Amino acid sequence: MKGRTSSCHSAGFTLVEVLVSMAIVGILVASLAGVFERSSKLYTTQNAAAALQQEVRAALDAMASEVRMATYDPRKTKKFVIKKNSATEFSFLTDWDEDGVLGRPGDNSAYTDNGECEARSIRFSLNSESVQFRCGDGTPYVKDSETLIGETDHLKVTALDFSYRDKDNNSTSQRKEIRSVVITIRAQAPAGRAGMIERTYSTIVDIRNTGPNA
Repeated sequence: MKGRTSSCHSAGFTLVEVLVSMAIVGILVASLAGVFERSSKLYTTQNAAAALQQEVRAALDAMASEVRMATYDPRKTKKFVIKKNSATEFSFLTDWDEDGVLGRPGDNSAYTDNGECEARSIRFSLNSESVQFRCGDGTPYVKDSETLIGETDHLKVTALDFSYRDKDNNSTSQRKEIRSVVITIRAQAPAGRAGMIERTYSTIVDIRNTGPNA
């Protein structure tokens, strides 16, 4: 009687197959982790950039609102004029309450009864990395200031620049020739692992009242 030969195949995977599978899984996991990290970094950067843009635009709008009314002098007193026009500071007077008088002289205040500042300075503070709104034109008007944007851990202003143009849109430094102001802000904000991001924003503001008062 011939003996029967039976072939026996072991169930499961060999060690080599297991190692190859583990290597493939490791590569896939590493690839997915890299994709996730890049996506997360991009998402954080985009969010930080959007928030930075929103805050800077709001600050530019606030500055534009003040600058647009610079030298407003409905009574033609010739007292409400541009006081300073440097690259980092713009100072001017505005007769908001149309009474021909700067602020409330009896109270040594440059504010109107409605709280509007008639002696405004917009300036860059390098020490605090911020843009400052200052009210007051010196003696006898007491100066006070507030931070418009910057001076926080999540947003720093690295530059504020004013440039001035005449009626022909040419650059000018002569106060009586100024018809518009270009305001440029450069600011930084943290964006997680991407570190600090920096953006620059500009706007041009036409001054409504410089022509008649020049």
